[in-house]
Amino acid sequence: MKISARGRYSMQALFDLAHHSHGAPVPLHAIAERQNLSLPFLEQIFNKLKKAGVVASVRGPKGGYVLTRPCNEVAVGEVLRLTDPGFHAAAKNDPAEAKEALLEDQRMAQLLWKQLDEQIAVFMEKVTVADLCSESMSNTCPVCTCPDYVKGVQLDMQNGKPKGCAALLA
Repeated sequence: MKISARGRYSMQALFDLAHHSHGAPVPLHAIAERQNLSLPFLEQIFNKLKKAGVVASVRGPKGGYVLTRPCNEVAVGEVLRLTDPGFHAAAKNDPAEAKEALLEDQRMAQLLWKQLDEQIAVFMEKVTVADLCSESMSNTCPVCTCPDYVKGVQLDMQNGKPKGCAALLA
């Protein structure tokens, strides 16, 4: 799987937005300062997210960006596909796929990579911004965009049942 700097920064910025918004717009310059990211670079990223309907901009002195959907409805895979033109959820690009006559062991390897690619894609679509926020215990405010979801994930974690990303660390 390849994720460019643009993809990583877009996830950093969206996590920051979800963590700090509490239902109010967050200015890009604040995200840029907290995350130590270039403001013009963030503007490009948020323009793409805005065109896709993931975020909306609010004008004015207290303006900024807000998520248009609850955090638990914004998948990591979606954000990466929108902001990272080179992103592909794949374990490996197998050059042997182009050959017509593959040896049996090459077919087996190709099958393995194909199944792994599918699992990575499913995982990237299952993990949401809410998972990242709740699993890091960073989004516990009462005006969270998906408070029941966050509470459920955090309760599961307190009971020793990691979910999503945290399950990989267990």
